[in-house]
This record gives sequence, C-alpha cells and structure tokens, in this order.
Amino acid sequence: MRKTSDCTSGERVALIYRYMMEHANKDHGVSIGEIRDCLLNEGNVISIDERTIYKDLYALRDRMGLDLEYCKKYGGWILNNPLFEPYELQYVVDSIQASKFITQQKAREITEKIKKLTDVHTRKTLNRRAYVLNRVRSMNESVVKEAYKIHDAMETDRKVSFQYFHYSPSKGSPKSYFKAGERYVVSPFALLWDNGNYYLYAYTDKEQFRTFRVDRMERIIVLAEMRDGKEHYKSRDVYKQTAHVFEMYHGTEYRVHIRFHNRVAHAVIDKFGKDTLMLPYDDTHFTITVPVEISPPFFAWIASLGHSAKILGPSPVVQEMKKFITRVQDMYKDEGEM
Repeated sequence: MRKTSDCTSGERVALIYRYMMEHANKDHGVSIGEIRDCLLNEGNVISIDERTIYKDLYALRDRMGLDLEYCKKYGGWILNNPLFEPYELQYVVDSIQASKFITQQKAREITEKIKKLTDVHTRKTLNRRAYVLNRVRSMNESVVKEAYKIHDAMETDRKVSFQYFHYSPSKGSPKSYFKAGERYVVSPFALLWDNGNYYLYAYTDKEQFRTFRVDRMERIIVLAEMRDGKEHYKSRDVYKQTAHVFEMYHGTEYRVHIRFHNRVAHAVIDKFGKDTLMLPYDDTHFTITVPVEISPPFFAWIASLGHSAKILGPSPVVQEMKKFITRVQDMYKDEGEM
C-alpha cells in the first residue's frame, strides 16, 4: 500500500474532480468526509489531511473552472456548472428514444452512454423512455454506423454507393430492392432529420438531387471517386431552401395560397413555422401564401384537415388537388382499384 506522499497532487486532484463530476450537482452536495473516503479507497492512501482536500477543491474552482460552492442546505459542496444541464441531456435522450430510424436496442445502448456524461443523481432521471407510438422502429440495426460513413464521405468530398430497399409484406422476403439490387452511386451533400426519419440529400447521375431514407440504405461504401454537383448544390443549398417539402417528397415548386379555419392555426404553425404570415380572411378564417413543392403528402395533409383547409391557388395546384381527391374517391367505389 502506498503512503500518503506516494499519491501525487495531480492524481489526487484528478480523483476529486472525477468524484465531484459523478456525485455533485446543484441539488446534491458532497461532504469532505465523502471525498476523503474516495481518496482512501481509490487513491490507495493511508490518510489524508482535510486541509489538503480544501486546498484541492479551491484549485478545482480557481484554476479548472468548476463552480464549486459549499451549501449547508445540501450538506456539502455543490457543483453549479455541470457539463450538461439535466434538461439538456433529457432532450438528447428523448430525441434518440423517439427517433424512428434508430432501433430500440440501439437507442438503449446510446442512452446508457449518454448517462455517463452526468452525475449519478441525474442519471436516474434519464431512465424514462420516450415511446414511439403506433409505428415500427427501423429494422436496420446498422443505421447509426452507416450514417457515419456518409458523414465521412461528405467530409472527404467523396461519392458513396449503396443498395436501396423498401419493406414488403412477404414474411419470407421482407425487403424488396430497388433496381433489382443494383448499387446506387451518388454524391452526398446533407443529412436531414424530418418527422423522425433520417434522409440523405444527394446528387445523382441524372443531374438532379433526391433524398434517400438512411435506414433503407444497406452496405454503404465510401468511394475514391470525387463528388459531382457541387456547383448545383451551392445554388440550392438545402439548408437555405424556402420551399416546404412534405416528408422529403420533392415536386414542382409553387407559391400556394391556402385558406384555413381559425381552429387549425396551431397545425399551420406546426407545419410552416411561427413566422408564417397569417392574414384574416373573414371572422372565422385566415389565409397564407407559402412556397411548397407539391406532392401527394402535401395534398394528403390538406385533405386531413377536411373542411378546415382549402387551396385557393394557383390553378395548377387546385387542379392537382382535385385529381388527388378523385383518385382517392374512385378507389372506394365498387369498381375502384388502387
């Protein structure tokens, strides 16, 4: 067993630092006795003077930026500036737990790692799970690791190749591959998180941009070939686009004029943002004019609001909305087919 002098000041301060980060926060204090016990057990020393502990605590406060304060109410030294506030970590955990593109098992694994970033008291509050209601999580276990490959490709200005699939009702063959399993080769430019799903925004060999669900991409390979389409991407930076895209389904862009009932204002704000200009139409309705890439998901959203929403223009969008409704209506006729 080492003598007191064998434990260097650097080792001692490091042990106290780790102990404070793991056991102290704004509402839980650590006593000098607890710190001494930690040093005796983990520092493998015979004895330690309390004055030395106080000196080390002051060093952590004055030289290492820990906002330590003695609080009689909590029976010891509290930490006012943890690396993360509890609510910040809860946001992270809830986001991971509620993400459709991360499997439940992988979400649990990541959550356990995140819990190590805070003290033992806060860890207990992070145990609650945010459930993904009425939907099945991604079946692709490797989605998180695969997404990292895409980040690497964008960082090194390289193309990626992958196989792309969709799920089928067949139990014997639950995956159906696009292009008969032939690999896609694209230039990746952005990863987008929309409605709980993860999408790759990429430039294709057809000189256009499209999105791919990352959880439906398999066997991703970073190629040596340099990316194409950089000049086109700069002119339509996905982060600066003003047109609203519904469920990553791209289409022709229009400035769409829509009338809504006042009772669905919250749905409009959720979809288009709180800065959307909502102009009074009459005592019970308002209108907005927003850029939208029209698509079936957009028309479905309008239809979901029933009599509370109506597209007023332009004419091509109104006509497409009518066609959408007619197709759905025809499907429910006796002779209708999907």
